[in-house]
Amino acid sequence: MSARFSFSTPPTLRLGVLCVGSLALLAVAAGLLRPGDPMAMVGPRGLWPLTDGAFPLGTDQLGRDVAAQLLFGARVSLAVGVGAAAVATLIGVGLGAVAGYFGGVADQLLSRLCDYVQTLPSFLLSMVLVAVLAPSIGSVMLAIGLTSWPEIARLTRAEVLRIRNADWVLAARTMGLGHGHILLNHVLPNGIAPVVAMIAAVVAHAVLVEAALAFLGLGDPNLVSWGAMIGNARPLLRTLWYLMALPGLAIFATVMAFTLLGNGLSERLDPREASR
Repeated sequence: MSARFSFSTPPTLRLGVLCVGSLALLAVAAGLLRPGDPMAMVGPRGLWPLTDGAFPLGTDQLGRDVAAQLLFGARVSLAVGVGAAAVATLIGVGLGAVAGYFGGVADQLLSRLCDYVQTLPSFLLSMVLVAVLAPSIGSVMLAIGLTSWPEIARLTRAEVLRIRNADWVLAARTMGLGHGHILLNHVLPNGIAPVVAMIAAVVAHAVLVEAALAFLGLGDPNLVSWGAMIGNARPLLRTLWYLMALPGLAIFATVMAFTLLGNGLSERLDPREASR
């Protein structure tokens, strides 16, 4: 298995795994790399990056360590991204599998529901849900997840439609196995690969939406967020532009990392690539 991974894994997937793994490691080690409260005022105000060894990325307008805020902000972005993707995956895979396997009324209902959800502006719907539930990391995860599932549901439905009449599925039905058993043990394991690749794209989308919500003041006020950092530094764009540039670069790097991971997984799990 290791040799196969080394020689047949697409370079995009290797780079994506490396970038996402590095980001996750930095987020986990944030407390060790920059101990203390990232929101505490610990230095002189407006210190530029690379001018003081104690604060390698400088300080903000209140004297807070920018490096600490970036590291702890990575925790929030990853938590929201993974949590929202989990919610979207549970809903999308569940509904898509049922619609694709049974067809008929279930398929029609799912198609209409997906159309209705996708008609609504997803970001505005996320804003409304977060405002109603009160801004917190949990409400942000739930809001993004509830607006991101239709794409996963449609892809799952298409894969299940392709597989449901395969020989091994028909054999399982002939043996008298229940529909739930067939779905969980025969259909989904053979059609989940494209969905796995899409989950990485959902995480990237969730990171962007969380940053936008935090920028508008709808993030968790008790946690450091890259979007909130950009929003707080907006009045200082002319004088302390690095306060917006650094979290912006962090968001860009995170989204690109998960985009690379998703593209790499799509290449790696493509049956045509696997057959080569």
